[in-house]
Amino acid sequence: MKNISNKYTYIFSFFLLLGITSCDDALDVDIPSNQLSSENVYSTEATAEAAVNGIYQSMVTDFYYNRVHSILGETADELVPAAGIANVYSSNEIPETDGTINGNWGELYKTIYNANNVIEGISKSTSLNDVKSKRWIAEAKFLRAYCYFYLTNLWGNVPLVLTTNVDVSALLPQSPQETVYAQILLDLTDASKDLPTDYKDYDQERIRATKWAAETLLARVNLYLGRWTEAAAHASTVINQTGTYKIITDLGDDNSPFIADNDEAILQIPYFNVDYTYEGSSVFTTGGTFLLRKGNSLFETGDARKTNWTIDITNGAGVLLGIAPYKYHNGFGDSPVERSTVLRLAELYLIRAEARVRSNDIIGAQQDINVLRNRALLNDTTLTDVNQLLDLIALERQREFFAENGHRWLDLKRTGKLDETLSVLSDKIWKTTDNLYPIPEPAIRSNPFLIQNTGY
Repeated sequence: MKNISNKYTYIFSFFLLLGITSCDDALDVDIPSNQLSSENVYSTEATAEAAVNGIYQSMVTDFYYNRVHSILGETADELVPAAGIANVYSSNEIPETDGTINGNWGELYKTIYNANNVIEGISKSTSLNDVKSKRWIAEAKFLRAYCYFYLTNLWGNVPLVLTTNVDVSALLPQSPQETVYAQILLDLTDASKDLPTDYKDYDQERIRATKWAAETLLARVNLYLGRWTEAAAHASTVINQTGTYKIITDLGDDNSPFIADNDEAILQIPYFNVDYTYEGSSVFTTGGTFLLRKGNSLFETGDARKTNWTIDITNGAGVLLGIAPYKYHNGFGDSPVERSTVLRLAELYLIRAEARVRSNDIIGAQQDINVLRNRALLNDTTLTDVNQLLDLIALERQREFFAENGHRWLDLKRTGKLDETLSVLSDKIWKTTDNLYPIPEPAIRSNPFLIQNTGY
């Protein structure tokens, strides 16, 4: 996938264009009349494979490699602008006309549209290999579920688009979050059955969904739904794949879970024709675009995550302003090659730890927590109190996943801690209804069946 042949460029552009949304109609998608027909695209294995690749390529956009980290970090208690000037995200005063929020909504639905197109096109084809067809549909379902996970967690009730028929999708009302989650679980369960169990078909590059990616997201979703037994079981399924996945130890520039195809990576996004990540080159740079709100106080003394994944930021006079995220070390063309990391093994240990605590398996939870504490060069926890352990897991999640895929914002939401955490921060104009982002105004204007979230 990294060295895609140029002959597929035209096909990629077709599938990207299928999902492009305009500012005036966030769900209405017109198929360009001068592009390949769906019937032709799904007539050969080469073009069908390119179509699936096109879904991944549609994720090389600002939401997936930038805003999912930065905006969600700002709306939480995680990131503040290094310049010290509050914005609509750090103050939680996002207007429904905000173009960035509209862009996030559109980019997620663009990927969903491309996934739906693959599901429909391959399902109708009579000329493709059955085994490969099942795998490609499974990939599309996984990616659709991934997008809906963010859509429903950021906006609540959202249109559940499962077709490319714009006559249907353009005026869909919002589905309740319970319905969206049910579809996510269905898609992931289906995907887990037909996805490959290794990366051999991808030249061992961890850039396409496997069964273990689906199981990882199933573990996360079940945790969010309070299904502790299921969450722990799905997490264990992946943790037990010790021949494929291992926790990275001895953290350093050349040994991190963000290096391409490392042992901890479950799914990464490659950036076509470049050897850098946008996170490392443009978002979390050595110049310090964002600072960690809690600074050094977030970490225990000697925490290897603080040493290896943050950088001191000073002003022109050399005065320390704070510490900034520095998980991605390569800039433009530096080595080792890194990739935007979507899913990694560390999350599964903390998912299972939380599920075990809530199921009163204290010893098992301690063992899982200590896997990451030991990697960070910290002592084992000896806590046995349930509430203290849950607090420690929340803290370890914050330390492990800061500035990464919106984990902190989503954790505060799912545990009901947004109000108590954010209402006391002086730079935030916090209202309980800020727990959801506004439905973008262009989507509301184009679809009279959409209802704006409360508070906007």
